[in-house]
Amino acid sequence: MMDDYRSTFRVEVDESYVLELAVWLRRSSAMGHLHLSDLGDPKMIQGRPPLPRIDDISSNGMCLSFRSEQPVPTEKFLGVAVLVYFKLVDPMDVMGEPLSFFTGYDVQFSQHHGARDYLGLRLHWDGVPDQNEKAVSFADATKYGIADLTKWCDDMNRKALGQHHRPPSGLRLERLMRELEIIRAARLAKEAKAAQRKA
Repeated sequence: MMDDYRSTFRVEVDESYVLELAVWLRRSSAMGHLHLSDLGDPKMIQGRPPLPRIDDISSNGMCLSFRSEQPVPTEKFLGVAVLVYFKLVDPMDVMGEPLSFFTGYDVQFSQHHGARDYLGLRLHWDGVPDQNEKAVSFADATKYGIADLTKWCDDMNRKALGQHHRPPSGLRLERLMRELEIIRAARLAKEAKAAQRKA
């Protein structure tokens, strides 16, 4: 039930929350391992015509709009992945680092209103930087989403409900990862002792 709510709850995004925004278009079939030299210039970039803007966002989608004199039909995006790089400020953590994402979306619909086109995007890929070269690997995010983006949406939801001063409940991802690391280290130490006894 919570997952259903998370996927439908949309955060209206104030422009001050978005520090950086750039958009590329790429064939969906070409998603995977992408070297930055093959990325090319953005199709749209924040602050420049056609003035792209994130209007709202959820854990599994966003509404991206841009200035357009004529409607852009949804069919134009068949087989096209919309790559979106965006950096969000976390209003819940004023001392924290901004959150950066490089994501791939499928276009679900396109609507034209007030000299702007609005694209309804569904999250499909999560870009993970390659540690060995200037490249990004795009992993399938349709099933599990992106943890940091989901947390940002949850935090914004708590803020909207006036609950932003409540202590977090439940097990957070970073805490879970620490617990797994402790368990893994204990198991390795136990195995090492057992190997020493046998030797």
